[in-house]
Amino acid sequence: MSENETAETSEAPWSGEASPRVWTRQHWLILGAILLLGLFMRVCLLGFPPSKFFDEIYYVDAANDYLKGIADANSVHPPLAKIQLAATILLFDVAKLKGLVPLEDTVGWRLAPALSGVAVVGLTAWLAYVLVGRPRAALLAAALVAVEHLSVAESRICTLDNIQVFWIMLGICCGAERIWRSSDDKWLWFSALALGVATGCKWNGLFAATGVVLGLWTIRVGDLPKSHPLKVFFVYALVIPAIYAAAYIPYSRTLAPEKRTISQVTSDVVAQHVRMYKFRKDPKQFKHQYLSPMWQWPFVIRPIWFHFRSEPAKMCSGIVAFGMIPFYWFSVYLLLECVAGAWTRQYWDPAGQFLFLTYGTQYFLWASSWTGFFYYMLPMVPLMAVAVARQLDNWLDYPESRKWALGFLTLLAVMTLLYFPFMVGLTVPYKYFQVLFFWHSWV
Repeated sequence: MSENETAETSEAPWSGEASPRVWTRQHWLILGAILLLGLFMRVCLLGFPPSKFFDEIYYVDAANDYLKGIADANSVHPPLAKIQLAATILLFDVAKLKGLVPLEDTVGWRLAPALSGVAVVGLTAWLAYVLVGRPRAALLAAALVAVEHLSVAESRICTLDNIQVFWIMLGICCGAERIWRSSDDKWLWFSALALGVATGCKWNGLFAATGVVLGLWTIRVGDLPKSHPLKVFFVYALVIPAIYAAAYIPYSRTLAPEKRTISQVTSDVVAQHVRMYKFRKDPKQFKHQYLSPMWQWPFVIRPIWFHFRSEPAKMCSGIVAFGMIPFYWFSVYLLLECVAGAWTRQYWDPAGQFLFLTYGTQYFLWASSWTGFFYYMLPMVPLMAVAVARQLDNWLDYPESRKWALGFLTLLAVMTLLYFPFMVGLTVPYKYFQVLFFWHSWV
């Protein structure tokens, strides 16, 4: 987003007139406010609960293993996100020793996911501005992610997912830059590097890479030439495996000196991947009470409770990976609309094509396992936000439809306030919990 002339931006960014297309200082200020809102949502009571909860029991220990220079006991995912967790914990500990941050260790554990979550808000604005070309749409998309329940809850727990989503979104944004705004193939390399890091965090980074590559192969905007398909293939096919392999260099340093030979490290890494594959194919590993088939994820049928505790005097506190149902259901409709019309001659829609390709590959490729968890939707939330934001931006342009946009935004604002206690773990009356989570599959 560059600051250009302001001649065509005299109207306010939220006015009912046609949305301006030039990014101005005023838009930067609004985006800054949205980022501060996202930061508040993610760091408020970040130290709660004051001990490890849910999958933190695995990933905090894994990060500390790297800091101690010993083998990572958690071998069901590649190491890059755990290394990034370890680096953030180390910086926090150093700052704490110097008296700069008198906060609990739990804050240090959760700091990397929280900051990654805020960064994803900014990346969502970037992607929306590239695809839609309207600052208002970009700001709406960023605001949706800033307060979205799943994004907030996942930003407040020491797991790998939010760190990976940052790299996925960076890779998608760079791919979009190449298609929409630049003929320079350096964006291919930037995108492949980011998606290589994402794959080094968790294997499903390859799902996002598939969507970006399909977009680069099939979408052309304006007079910008498409990158040669073979060049796209070779850049991603070379860079992603190279980054993935490099992720195991720190792992090799955890072995005893006499075992740091190429053959021994290769043997250990191959054995680790065999364990990772067997873990995913072992049905005994997936008997969790929150397990759900993939068709349920976009409809928020089975959320995941990270923490719940009954308090005295009929009070309770909890943190749940939930989703604002109007937002999710509306995004499903809009993405299906893209499938129905984005490739037709009459409604040719490159932005809709790109959104569906990057969303669809990340969703449908989970069919390889079919079952999983609702939080697998996390990398798709920014794409859903862009789809919803561009529809809201269009509605705001016309007096007859403006009321629908304002009504929808008001509904989401009310739901954010109502469900905020269950994003951050505030203590509330037990009856309040029962009223909000009235459906049997939500508890």
